[in-house]
Amino acid sequence: MVERNRVQLGDNGEGVDGMKRTVVWVGVLVAALSAGSALYLTHPEQEKQGKVSSVQAPAAVVGSKDASNQKQEDKKAAESFAIRGVIEGFYGAPWTHDQRLSMFEFMSRNHYNTYVYAPKDDPYQRLNWALLYPEQQAAQMQELITKAASNGLSFVYSISPGLPLPLPSQPLTAEMKQKAITFSSNEDRDLLIAKVEQLRKMGVHTIMLSFDDVLEELNDKDRGIYGTNYAEAHMQLANTLLVEGKRKDPKFQLWFAPTRYFGVKDHVYWQTLREQLDPSIQVIWTGPEILSKKIDSADADKVAQLLGRKPLIWDNYPVNDFTYEIAKAPQLFFGPLESRSVDLQKHVAGLLANPMVQPESSKPALYSIGQYLNRPASYDPDKAYVEGLSEVSGVSRLDLFNKFTDYSRRSMFEQEWNPKFKALVDTNDTARLHKEFEELRNLRIAMQKSTANKQLLKEIDPWLMKLSREGELGLQTLQMLTTAQDSPERAQLAEKTRQELIALQQEPYKIGEEILTFVDLSLSKE
Repeated sequence: MVERNRVQLGDNGEGVDGMKRTVVWVGVLVAALSAGSALYLTHPEQEKQGKVSSVQAPAAVVGSKDASNQKQEDKKAAESFAIRGVIEGFYGAPWTHDQRLSMFEFMSRNHYNTYVYAPKDDPYQRLNWALLYPEQQAAQMQELITKAASNGLSFVYSISPGLPLPLPSQPLTAEMKQKAITFSSNEDRDLLIAKVEQLRKMGVHTIMLSFDDVLEELNDKDRGIYGTNYAEAHMQLANTLLVEGKRKDPKFQLWFAPTRYFGVKDHVYWQTLREQLDPSIQVIWTGPEILSKKIDSADADKVAQLLGRKPLIWDNYPVNDFTYEIAKAPQLFFGPLESRSVDLQKHVAGLLANPMVQPESSKPALYSIGQYLNRPASYDPDKAYVEGLSEVSGVSRLDLFNKFTDYSRRSMFEQEWNPKFKALVDTNDTARLHKEFEELRNLRIAMQKSTANKQLLKEIDPWLMKLSREGELGLQTLQMLTTAQDSPERAQLAEKTRQELIALQQEPYKIGEEILTFVDLSLSKE
């Protein structure tokens, strides 16, 4: 789910032709956080309360256990989230086969039990949903499913047959319209069932039918059946898929990602959902917002009433696709998960973490999420942050990696400067500031020499390069400040520093904003 808001134009029967219907992208709120920024979105709540059906929690899936361990297992289950997952659900280049296999091993060590395959840019998952995987891709998918099981992970496959909502920089194409499902078409339903059957034969027992980030309208044929009620079309398809799946596989489960997937107030889409969707189907919810700074048990209970079941949280952290698509300022998020209730596991069906485009860089934050999901009551974010850095393999100098990540923690959770840098500035400790800037200037070379994880180095290099330049700029700023006032040398240094600051501010990659602010404030006194 890319973080954005949409305005739905009125259902006027004009279809989705680009000349007749405009998709309006609005409401992106840039929340300035100290010297840097993070994006999180709100949405106008226009719904009115409707009739609420009874809440039915999804049935737990329990395997056979030694009776002597049953009590201990039950206690642990009560303390942990039932579904503890990672959902590869971002926009951008999907992870490679080997990257997924590496992630499975990481997940198995860190309390996860579920992986959801949902990369938006896999054409067989979205645009070409109706096509079966060809032999080569099917063999890779089979290996993924097998490896997931060997690592103790349930493999969930997401399929998204709706008409995609294009990203701001993308057009709505004729191909998108032609390939989107016609809900009233028996042929299209059979194609969807056949795709699910291909995956079932590979060992997939849970499918997520996804209508997140799709256009909120129906084609001409469907309007003749459903009018403008696209929610009813979604629910009927989901119910049909569940019946067909259960007919062939008693273990079959269906999850559902609705078009309205966030918020805490009722909505006409949710009214249709709770009235028509089979109560055994798990329903996705991202929290009060698309990027939810806080998710608490009280809000989860409200949404459980509105959905007619406990929600399954799709937690949009540490996902960073929106920093590319919306902010146009790519950013990494290494900080730990925060601001989730200590008893949230009792109020939801589970939690799925949506990671960054970069798999290796995602692991520290995912480690913290795994710790939270396993023992939310005793979860310590700061402890998990430090521990998580060591979960990335091939990093022999954790002190160097930690220095880099300290400048990459800012997110919707982290609203302050890197506290270590802030302390140096606040105390006006020039000697230690000089040492810090020297270490940052040399950080890229030092990490390249000491880090065997080449994938990690490749992922972080654009930010590492910028941070090293910021270190160089910091040294130049200190030199300027210690040069005699009103001297030509100081004026030359100030101009050189100003030009380099402008150049770094114009670079898209976001890291070390506190250093640039320090330089800017220093120049303002000249």
